[in-house]
Amino acid sequence: MDGKHTSFDLLYNPRLNKGTAFSEEERKRLGLIGLIPDGVEDSETQLQRQRIQLEQKPTALDKYVYLSELQDRNERLYYQLLTSDPAEFMPLVYTPTVGEACQKFGHIMRRPKGLYVSLKRKGHIKDVLRNWPVEDVRFIVVTDGERILGLGDLGV
Repeated sequence: MDGKHTSFDLLYNPRLNKGTAFSEEERKRLGLIGLIPDGVEDSETQLQRQRIQLEQKPTALDKYVYLSELQDRNERLYYQLLTSDPAEFMPLVYTPTVGEACQKFGHIMRRPKGLYVSLKRKGHIKDVLRNWPVEDVRFIVVTDGERILGLGDLGV
């Protein structure tokens, strides 16, 4: 690790965490022995397990929440799953399911995935932007939340 972050931090970083796909060598080098199950799985095995667990969810919203939680744990596996069958999975993370997810956001929000810049922070936008943990930002989407998917003002 880089001295600032622990092995435990690595497992909680969705951009770096590979779960059981870390090789035995990586586990030793990164200090992951004992922090994850001993079995090493390839990404295809992980992908199949995610498909099975997703199929057990009864509603599209339940599947949306499950996929959101996967994204919070392991972004590589999340995007691997979405791109494995876009016709099947995109309706779960975009229209039509995301409309219901937006309406129920207050009940299903798990982990922040962006910055919230409110009128209360007027004059302090740079301070808010400095709190973002990634320095190499290449793309920004800004919305006032007023007409998301034609649902009206949902606020935050």
